Amino acid sequence: MTIKDAKQQILNAIKSYLVKDEFGDYRISIEHQRPVFLLGAPGIGKTAIMEQISQEMGINLISYSMAHQTRETAMGLPVIVTRNFIGADVQVSEYTMSEIIANIYNTMEATGIREGILFLDEINCVSSSLAPIMLQFLQYKIFGMHQVPPGWVLVTAGNPPEFNRSVTEFDAATWDRFKKVSCEPDFGVWKEYAYYAGVSPSIIAYLELHPDHYYRIDVRDNHNFKLVTARAWEDLSEMLQIYEELGIPVTHELVGQYLQDPDVSAGFFNFYCKFNQFREIYDPEGILDGQITQEAVNRAAQADVEEAMALLNLLMDGVTYSMRTCIQMEKMIRNIHPKLEDSLIKINTGLSCRQVLSEHIMETQKNLDKAVRARIISPSNKKIQHWIIHNLEAYVDKCTNEGRDNKQRCTLIIQNAFNNLLSGAKNVTNQSMVGLKNMFRFIEASYGGESSVMKKMLAELTINCHTTDFIKKYGSEEFYRFAGQPVQQPTYNNMYELNLTDCLNPENLQ
Repeated sequence: MTIKDAKQQILNAIKSYLVKDEFGDYRISIEHQRPVFLLGAPGIGKTAIMEQISQEMGINLISYSMAHQTRETAMGLPVIVTRNFIGADVQVSEYTMSEIIANIYNTMEATGIREGILFLDEINCVSSSLAPIMLQFLQYKIFGMHQVPPGWVLVTAGNPPEFNRSVTEFDAATWDRFKKVSCEPDFGVWKEYAYYAGVSPSIIAYLELHPDHYYRIDVRDNHNFKLVTARAWEDLSEMLQIYEELGIPVTHELVGQYLQDPDVSAGFFNFYCKFNQFREIYDPEGILDGQITQEAVNRAAQADVEEAMALLNLLMDGVTYSMRTCIQMEKMIRNIHPKLEDSLIKINTGLSCRQVLSEHIMETQKNLDKAVRARIISPSNKKIQHWIIHNLEAYVDKCTNEGRDNKQRCTLIIQNAFNNLLSGAKNVTNQSMVGLKNMFRFIEASYGGESSVMKKMLAELTINCHTTDFIKKYGSEEFYRFAGQPVQQPTYNNMYELNLTDCLNPENLQ
């Protein structure tokens, strides 16, 4: 199955294991909660889907690589203690709490979340000293004398033996303790994630042209191997984007550090150079702004497949960026609005503006820290919370320096600041809608409304979570017309109706 299907299988298992009866006990007892064993090639995204599941379910996630665990870190250290048995004191050996179990309790205390996932990677590469106790752990979730707390689900992962010489083949008794889920690399599924994660459009375009370059592993020996994985493409994407921001030239040597297959690294680097040339030639930002020249239309109409794919991904990257920003700004405004309402109410009852806003900053930071510790917050939502904190801190400074803690002046400052946020969000929304409309205009003028390029663009807009969310919320007559679908009514609740006036008592402003 694909990694997407595997994620759903694991998600369903965890949801089932956490179902409780009318007495608050888990309906499937801990010894019958078979650990999931996710079997898949290296770099396919096993850890990534566990983070996504944790975020979706809002439960803790703790990860360990079992290949690096010793008997002491997993079992704890032996200690001699005195016990009284039938009137006689005897010395017996016990074990301290293992590092793994202790981390679970520490995480629960830090986050306030009682349930979670214990993810043990490379479970089939445990050291020989740990192997004898793994059967007991898989059955009863016990390391030494300490059991994994109720509400914590065990998920394990490992690579097939052909990819790792350290793999220990499990016997039948061990396999009978697992809920086995196997997955294979699939570019189509990864591309959906790539849009979500903001992977460089040059990489998406290249792999569209060469899907067989998406995943390659040939590990015949330590001196002659080829290695290209989903993880390598994503890591390379992040480095490309940083290099571009810093103005550092991207070299073939850099690409080869991630894509460890000479054919793939050379092929991508050559395409990357052309991709940037096409960016200069077409000016995709200008096209999305409506600056569509006949010269660009004529060139696009005569372009080969490689150039057409590069151009389409350049345009898709532009609209995706503005739409993702728009949706993030909407979430940020809806999150900060009740905080500002509460602040104005308290300010106008005589409380210090600086104190009230500072309390919201501390509360937001505290909740963010807990979410990061629990690993239940996505990078996008983490960014939104940082935006909120940044804006609240700016309001504190402005109210202190300009408002001088006067309730009338501080009220006006906060109202104006919130209105500026609404105005900024509206501008980004309009920019996104104009960009989408102009992309359709350009593709139709260059290739035609029934062309394969138009159909390809519609398909990409459909699998891209950011563009799908935006079109669903705000609508797009062009999308529905070219897709041959009836126009859907936007689901968007008008954010621009939000204000900070209704919460105020006019008498308090006198």
